[in-house]
Amino acid sequence: MAKNIYARTIYFLTEKNQQNDPVIDQVQKQLCVEIPYIEPNDLMYAMQLHKHKILMIDHQNYQTLNNQIRDLPLSNKMFETILFNVEKRLTTEEILCFGNIKALFYRHESIESIARGCGEVINSQNWLPRKVTAQLIHYYRHVILSQTSPATVDLTSREIQILRCLKTGASNLQIADDLFISEFTVKSHLYQIFKKLSVKNRVQAIAWANQHMLS
Repeated sequence: MAKNIYARTIYFLTEKNQQNDPVIDQVQKQLCVEIPYIEPNDLMYAMQLHKHKILMIDHQNYQTLNNQIRDLPLSNKMFETILFNVEKRLTTEEILCFGNIKALFYRHESIESIARGCGEVINSQNWLPRKVTAQLIHYYRHVILSQTSPATVDLTSREIQILRCLKTGASNLQIADDLFISEFTVKSHLYQIFKKLSVKNRVQAIAWANQHMLS
């Protein structure tokens, strides 16, 4: 493939000082394009410079990356993401943590398949397994249905804070640390939030928050 076909760039989100990754190296060769490496610190502290870039993430290393810099802003709509080396099917909540996910590759998939999918993403297409697509369709249908829900709900200021944390993909423990409260208190607030919003889980609460909360 000719390099000048592509206008958009994939960046490999990697651990600090990692020099090379065999999958990334082979995908670069297949596509004849460079995939620059970007570390979590760069992503966190220079977000404005990295708007609208495509982030490629090794799912097996994601927890390590997230531990380096907490609350990686992957759920932000500005980031398109490509996830590879996925061991098993992810829950909808896990998928949503990766923002505007454009492609997902399981561990068994060939380099040729990964490279082809990445090429499609660079050309503004999606490359998602059918089951993942079905999960996202179901989720966004719920978002549409939630438009009929009352926008005015009697939430406390603390409950609003917790809803905003949920939108970033934060765990109960992370929310507790950020708000200087116990994890038990977070769970208690979530119970009340779910009850007030008439939702059953975090995914539905996030859908409501995305629809009715500006920030």
